[in-house]
Amino acid sequence: MNMSSPASRSTATQQHEQSPIRAAAQLSLWKNILYSAAGGVAGATAVYPLDLAKTQLQMDHTGKFKGLGDCFMTIFKEGGVGGLYRGLPANVIGIMPEKTIKLAGNDFFRNLFKVDDPTVYPKGNIMLEGAAGGLAGACQIVVTTPMEITKIRMQMYKPAPGETVNQMAILSKMVREMGITGMYKGTFSTFMRDCPFSIVYFSLYGIFRRKLVDDKGAISSSGALIASTCAGVVAASGSTPLDVIKTRLQAAPAPGVEPYKGWLPTVARIAREEGAMALLKGVGPRTIIISPLFGIALMVKETLARIWP
Repeated sequence: MNMSSPASRSTATQQHEQSPIRAAAQLSLWKNILYSAAGGVAGATAVYPLDLAKTQLQMDHTGKFKGLGDCFMTIFKEGGVGGLYRGLPANVIGIMPEKTIKLAGNDFFRNLFKVDDPTVYPKGNIMLEGAAGGLAGACQIVVTTPMEITKIRMQMYKPAPGETVNQMAILSKMVREMGITGMYKGTFSTFMRDCPFSIVYFSLYGIFRRKLVDDKGAISSSGALIASTCAGVVAASGSTPLDVIKTRLQAAPAPGVEPYKGWLPTVARIAREEGAMALLKGVGPRTIIISPLFGIALMVKETLARIWP
């Protein structure tokens, strides 16, 4: 039987609402960078085959694949298990600075805006949380753009019959051929995808996180996974059209297919040639990818921050 008085329950509730969120922003700079990078690599590696299938589906002009399952089976038949991880080295190389900038940058701006300070914003501030996430997303495109374009081209690479695929050799050759200018092709489209995504994602993550923290402002590993995954479902599905546009601009065109040029012309061309619904190609895989990717990344980061604050 609960014998606590209404006054004591009120005090406990008030303490919970005003307890400081023990944000990763309170970590030392190096621990924040290290934990962000570790979380990013763990999340990206876990969902990489889904990311590969998503790219293949978004670049499917002819209806080659009947769905996610068929896409997986086709890739596996053509390249085995290794085929499902084609382009992973480029992704791992890029994901460490990319996720570090996004996660640590978000923490930096949250700290700057004092959104985790209960004396300033007892219940958070969704507008400033969104601004912090958007600014972090804008900063990361310096790394994200070259990482994405090399990853996409590696994912779309078709080995010649009997070719032994050396991913690092192919990646090095690709980078040399593209040059600096080529590595930053589609920067605007990357910006147009990542900023809105980050605004929505980190705003929602802040809301869900506050619901799941304990009286000391800490969040469990499972709580971090739930909060970040739920935020990822909304942000990833909503930003899928922006991701389709970015993929079309950055991928090497198939033989006989005219290259896509310009953000708005690409939108118009997709709608004209394939119908407006083509802008949602890969929405299922993208949502399935992004949600656990960020879920795992933030779960790892929050867990490391709790164990070694």
